[in-house]
Amino acid sequence: MARRKKNQFKILLTLSFAALGALMFCYIFQVSQIAQASYEIGESQRKLETIKKDVASLESALLRNNTLGNYEQKLNELGYQKIDRIDYVAVSGAVVAQSR
Repeated sequence: MARRKKNQFKILLTLSFAALGALMFCYIFQVSQIAQASYEIGESQRKLETIKKDVASLESALLRNNTLGNYEQKLNELGYQKIDRIDYVAVSGAVVAQSR
């Protein structure tokens, strides 16, 4: 009987250590995963801040470059001319085009 209790105690002790080891492994694994996720979140936040700064810089450059003078200069470079006079063609009330 004493021997049986001793074997049961050894089995219980072994199972307890195995459960404790498994719990420690899970805890360490979860802490590692949390640390990695926190690092990735920090990196993503830094990238987001950098992108926000880039967008603000591009928007200000766009506002500086999109002026009426710049458009007129670009149109002149493309060969367009300023319209001084507009002549309209008078069309009688007759049908100009009709469908078949």
